[in-house]
Amino acid sequence: MKKTGIHITDSELIFTAFPSKEIGLAMYCKSFKILLKDIKYIAVSPRMALDDEVLFILIIGKNYKIHKIPFEHISYTFDTFEKHFQLNPIHEEWGKFEYEDHYGKIDKIIYPKEFYWHDLFENDWKLTVRKLYSWTIPKSFFGNFNKNLK
Repeated sequence: MKKTGIHITDSELIFTAFPSKEIGLAMYCKSFKILLKDIKYIAVSPRMALDDEVLFILIIGKNYKIHKIPFEHISYTFDTFEKHFQLNPIHEEWGKFEYEDHYGKIDKIIYPKEFYWHDLFENDWKLTVRKLYSWTIPKSFFGNFNKNLK
């Protein structure tokens, strides 16, 4: 059986997911691999999963594909991740959000440093629509990427 969590090799970031029956469908995110050189942004996204505050880590590739990681379930593997990308501790970043921020309206970039704490998505009609249903589908991401980032 594969070990769940985040693993970093010399060239890749590998996320191995927990089975959905263990963490629930609301938090389940698919396993993925991405070359380290292809990571454009890393962002944090606070959400509500039923009545629990949760945090997703978003890995955005050069092609702007979003890979999702449920932070709470695999936080034990984040030390290496934080050190590799020279990130502030993810728990501290999560502490910057208020309860109301967990309704799908905020996604903040934490890597690279020149875009630290910029909004990942523009605050437009797509983000407004996402706010309406994010509590039922917390791992859904819908919006226009912030034009100031490209």
